[in-house]
Amino acid sequence: MKNSNLKKVPVVIPHFQAPEALKTTIRCLQEQSGVQTDIYVRDNSIDNILFTCAINEGLRKFTYSDAHDYILILNQDACLHSESIAQLIRVMELDLRVGICAPIALSKDKSVNWAGSAEAFPWGRHVSCNLTQLPKNPFETYWINGACMLLRTSMIREIGLLDENMRFICSDADYSFTARARGWKSCVVPNAFVDHEPSGSANMTNAWLNQIKLEDQIYFAKKWLSGDLYRQLSIEGKNLSIEYIQNEVSRTQSSLNALMQRI
Repeated sequence: MKNSNLKKVPVVIPHFQAPEALKTTIRCLQEQSGVQTDIYVRDNSIDNILFTCAINEGLRKFTYSDAHDYILILNQDACLHSESIAQLIRVMELDLRVGICAPIALSKDKSVNWAGSAEAFPWGRHVSCNLTQLPKNPFETYWINGACMLLRTSMIREIGLLDENMRFICSDADYSFTARARGWKSCVVPNAFVDHEPSGSANMTNAWLNQIKLEDQIYFAKKWLSGDLYRQLSIEGKNLSIEYIQNEVSRTQSSLNALMQRI
């Protein structure tokens, strides 16, 4: 591994009213092998700015200097196995186009509840499997679960912070798609593990939080699926019917094909 692994790895943890879980998570960070961490806890118990803003607060603190090559995003109830951060960094060091990577997530019974992500819409779906079915080598996935993900700081400086229009959910999937659209890889590291149940804080059922989650889902759809966000932001937006777009794309493709035939 290169000398970058000697730099401290900041860990950004959004915290909300779970002091015992946080203590266990921090203890696991302090027991990491071969890696020093700089733990930043954003306490949402006092003024709840929710997940995405809390993460961005930490990213702003650590990203824009040469002191750190990587930043770990971690839920307050996610406990990393002792070799995990070192294994994540190793994958980053071996492939400089990996911008985001994450460990395998295990439930209390040691079953795998996250080994990559499938659909992001309408609700995110995690890929689960048996431990014996895990690939031996790191592999790419569509999007990374924000409960535990290592980010390359040079990637953050290139693509920016998480989109705060999605305040509680969807911002992790959105960030992975943004990174991938800019040429970065999102990878799962099968020899790194984190103990984390898939429910956690997302299992809260108050009406205020449910409203935010639904609004996040709608914004994600407008940004990535329906084209509504572009329609709102562009001068030609009101004229962009599906038929018009398909015709213009076909016309441009025909022009490209004709050009390629002449080259």
